[in-house]
Amino acid sequence: MNYTFLSNGLTSALEVNGSIEWFPVPRYDSPSVFTKILDSEKGGYFLLTPLSNEYKVQQEYLGYSLVVKTSFKTTSGEAKVIDFLPLSLPAIIRLYDSEVELKAVVRPVFNYGLINAGTEIIEDKGVVYKNPLSKEGLELLIYGNFEIKSPYEITIKPGRGYLYLLYSKDLRYGLFSQKGFVYSKPYDAFSKLISYTEKELSQTRKVNVLRDMYYRSLSVILGMYYKPSGGIIASPTSSIPEIVGESRNWDYRFVWVRDSSYAVEALVKAGLTNYARRTLDFLISVLDPSSKSFDHPFYTIDGTPPPAEETLDWLSGFLNSKPVRIGNAAYLQIQMDLEGEFMNALYTYYKETEDDDYVDRNFWVIESIASWVKSSWRDPSTDIWEERGVTRHYTHTKVMSWVSMDRASKLASALGYSELAEEWKITANEIREDVMRNGVKDGSFIRYYGGDEIDAALLTLPLYDFIKAEDRVFLNTLDRIEKELKVGEGLYLRYRKDFLGFTVNPFTLVTLWMARVYVRLNQEGKALELLDRIRQCSSPLGLIGEHVDLKTCEARGNFPHLFPHSGVVMTIVELEEKKNEIQQNVPIDQ
Repeated sequence: MNYTFLSNGLTSALEVNGSIEWFPVPRYDSPSVFTKILDSEKGGYFLLTPLSNEYKVQQEYLGYSLVVKTSFKTTSGEAKVIDFLPLSLPAIIRLYDSEVELKAVVRPVFNYGLINAGTEIIEDKGVVYKNPLSKEGLELLIYGNFEIKSPYEITIKPGRGYLYLLYSKDLRYGLFSQKGFVYSKPYDAFSKLISYTEKELSQTRKVNVLRDMYYRSLSVILGMYYKPSGGIIASPTSSIPEIVGESRNWDYRFVWVRDSSYAVEALVKAGLTNYARRTLDFLISVLDPSSKSFDHPFYTIDGTPPPAEETLDWLSGFLNSKPVRIGNAAYLQIQMDLEGEFMNALYTYYKETEDDDYVDRNFWVIESIASWVKSSWRDPSTDIWEERGVTRHYTHTKVMSWVSMDRASKLASALGYSELAEEWKITANEIREDVMRNGVKDGSFIRYYGGDEIDAALLTLPLYDFIKAEDRVFLNTLDRIEKELKVGEGLYLRYRKDFLGFTVNPFTLVTLWMARVYVRLNQEGKALELLDRIRQCSSPLGLIGEHVDLKTCEARGNFPHLFPHSGVVMTIVELEEKKNEIQQNVPIDQ
């Protein structure tokens, strides 16, 4: 998948070779106005290419920003286009510098391709695209030497200029209104965005291992960060299929407790603790102190309940993969591992910052989680993989309950709450004994109590310090995963089958879990090989999907995805820490 990812912390766009084919407005989880990625005919798009159809294309990000430069080379000359989303606005700005004529084709369709736009040409300025059922719309401001052939097609003469497309919920306050003068100036917006990105990433922990991969992954994580709330979405897309032509198509434009907790760990390890704390604040804001701590597996980007899952029957789907879904019915599931992921993220933040004040002010959160887990950990649950209609005593879920109580105990001890620390430690030990008694069969951990199969989530047991990576039971588990779930060099399935049938494509996060396990086994070379395998299966610009196609290594599932990019950051930091540890222990020759 060769799409580039553009983001400004409010919304995002996906673009390929000059064609913007995904753009939800005004925020990540809104209906999209360019939806070609989910229907090549009805979806709508925003194209900017040479007028001639014969050209070669090269794309690159500018530094580690999410600003994309596209170079078109024709027999008559070259055109350069810089695409970005300006800070703080649901807008696309396209700067061009061209030796040849360009054509712009702008075909917005509101509500995921369902509602055609009404149009109005503004002489010598641009075009307005109106939703006939509301006051919302898009305004296209054009600067340069151009001719508006129709509301949908503009010819641009050689030279420099820009196309500025702004979404307004109410066009009376839009770009062509009297308020328009206050909106971003395109060239200033470009320089401010580059400067802002450089400053963001300058605060990170420096690494020497796979620097490009590390910084690109950090830029993607920050590109999924909804700045007004601190929530981090799992992916900016919906219904990109896990398997082309099949029905494993889901909407991931929400803040999953699990995924965002994992991202918090990555941000902390990378030194971006301010961002990590804001995401912790978001998760704390949705926590229920009187019931299950996290009532739902995910929330909207402003912390409210998401819309119910529905299908968009008028869309043909990505490469004809139906159904196209928005919303996500997994919202109804009771997932009992979530509290553990959050508690580990909070504990990771505390270990790095020693921020007693923050943790003490939020100690009610720790008490709430510990109280709920203590009374509920024996119950069956859905698991990390969100199988629909299936509840069991999953080993990984039980271990995450142990993580909840273990981290609660350690945080209580650090803050001087010794009685609570001891009480919660006792519960943690009870859960550990239960897992070792019921979650192990024939010398290895198993996916769920009473079964005999395995799943890749068992790789996290040493990552959460539940067990040493060198422990024989875990080594046996690792051996089984290598034999039973490995489907290609450095590529692994999550499990063999679920409620929809047999799985096909590898899950990228598993490779990164595996790499982190090998770091703990002092096999850094193996970990680097696995990281390189993920790099090989990334897009040309370093973006990683949820899955990869087993045959082509092309990204599958929603794209890009928070899980693998967070995993890349954590793996690289842990490799760097291991290298420093080795260097510190090398004796100095006298």
